[in-house]
Order: sequence, then structure tokens, then C-alpha cells
Amino acid sequence: EDFIAFCDLLGYPPSKVLGWLHGEYLPEGPEVLSIAGILGVEVYQALDLPKPDPELLKIYESFAHLTGQDRSNLALALIEVERVLKEDKISTKAPEARDIIKSTFEKYGLRK
Repeated sequence: EDFIAFCDLLGYPPSKVLGWLHGEYLPEGPEVLSIAGILGVEVYQALDLPKPDPELLKIYESFAHLTGQDRSNLALALIEVERVLKEDKISTKAPEARDIIKSTFEKYGLRK
């Protein structure tokens, strides 16, 4: 029961979370962000991955109330935002970043 609630909080099904716990495969991209949202950014160090942009982490934390698919969609949206901003060399603090974040969130069905 607690395990199912934990999986829902992360936004991923028990089969996927069990795969991570049993070492069958490692979480990637948005999955790592979901885990970091619950357990802290140290998960990036444990998996030898670069930490995401601190501003994007702040956005993720402002949506900490989300669970289930919404939390998963949030992680997917932020990973996409991070990719687009890097590709276009846009700072998260730049005015155009706000529009990119807003449109990406809408794409994933998220509204603040």
C-alpha cells in the first residue's frame, strides 16, 4: 500500500519503480527529475548525471503538490524545456524562456 502510494507520488507505475529498485535498469531524464523532486537532487550525483538547471528545479518544486500522471507530465515538460533552452542558448531568466515554459506546459496539459 505504501509502495503504491510512493509510485503514484513519483508518477510512475509500480513495475517501472520495481525495475529501478531491482537494478534491471536506471531511471532516465524525467524519471530522475521525479525522483529528485521527492528524494533530493543528490540522486543526480548517485547516478553520475549532471544536475538540471537550478531555475527549472525551482519550477518543479513549485508544483510539488502534483502526483501520478500530472507529476510525470511535469517532469517530461521540464526536460523538454531544458533541451529547447539549451539548443537555442536561452537562459532560464530570459523573457522568452517564460513563453517556452508556458507553451510546453500547455502541451503537457499543465497549468499553474
